[in-house]
Amino acid sequence: MSQILCFNIRLARLFNGLSLTELGEKLGKSKQYLSRIETGAEPVSTTLEQSLVDHLGILPEFLRHVDPMPLTEEQCHFRKQLTTKVALRQYARARGEMLKRLVCVLDEYLDLPDYRIEEADPSSDETIERGAERCRAEWGLGWGPISNITRVAENAGAVVMRVNGLAHEVDAVSFATRRPVIALNGSGRSACRARFGVAHELGHFALHIGVLTGDRLTENQANRFASAFLLPRASFLAESHKALRRSRLNWDGLSELKLRWGVSKAALLYRGRQLGVFTDDQVRAGYITLRRHGEAIEEHEDASMIVESPEVVADGLQMMTDELGVPLAAVARKMYVQPRLLSDLLGQPQGVRSAEVVNLFSAP
Repeated sequence: MSQILCFNIRLARLFNGLSLTELGEKLGKSKQYLSRIETGAEPVSTTLEQSLVDHLGILPEFLRHVDPMPLTEEQCHFRKQLTTKVALRQYARARGEMLKRLVCVLDEYLDLPDYRIEEADPSSDETIERGAERCRAEWGLGWGPISNITRVAENAGAVVMRVNGLAHEVDAVSFATRRPVIALNGSGRSACRARFGVAHELGHFALHIGVLTGDRLTENQANRFASAFLLPRASFLAESHKALRRSRLNWDGLSELKLRWGVSKAALLYRGRQLGVFTDDQVRAGYITLRRHGEAIEEHEDASMIVESPEVVADGLQMMTDELGVPLAAVARKMYVQPRLLSDLLGQPQGVRSAEVVNLFSAP
């Protein structure tokens, strides 16, 4: 049996978050039988093919579609990849495959922003700092706070989307395809965590072309890039005195810096240690204080901070519907899936909304 057919059956199953056992219960088949199907050891009957189409939300053409550029492990930047369960990685990768196919349809109809994320050298802290600073300079961001990093990433040619069902400990996953995709965890991350997640994935795109990530080294490198990008060293050092009161941390000052720069107090402590503003003891005490006050995951100021909304996909689909006469059902057909699968991919909060999209797509 064609390996393409086997791959696509498995892809559709994983996208739906189904194990072989769970799919077997829906189809009235054994786990062992479906395993043989996915490995090519068993032929797919016409009846089984129709059942797969009905239960997995795909069209018959999906099963035999040849993807010219399937995702590789090196293209998937998965936070905590080496410690996260295999099933969760497989689910995220299947979502990434479908996101990539959706973005390919958008690229076919729309003039999306050009990709402008240049390679940076990960060999030292200094080269990573310079890489982040070069991105800021080339994108005309200046050296102050970034008001909307999601829009910055999308104007640089990436596509950002919220994805439901990612593992709780994962803030974001990215896929270094021809047009890179950043998938943010859709389960209520704070504005600061989401912003740092986008910057972290931009770091992977710049630092880790063709490199398998997820280990401590590559994660630390991406974190360094994100910190340098969100908090440029010269600007941070000029304002860091607000975070100290003699030898102790000034929590009012940290809160002020957080609201100004759009990063968490934990990220400010992390950056301050990198640049020698805070001692190890001060940072350790700061982290302990955050935990004691219930701010290890969500900090008190988060409730007043607006979470950024990705725009390219929602606005692009709206433009296709309103101006090009290409409704969501037609987009789904181009992906060889049923509309319900596309709706699942977009997620309830994502939706398609009425918005002005001309400025986004013409942005420099």
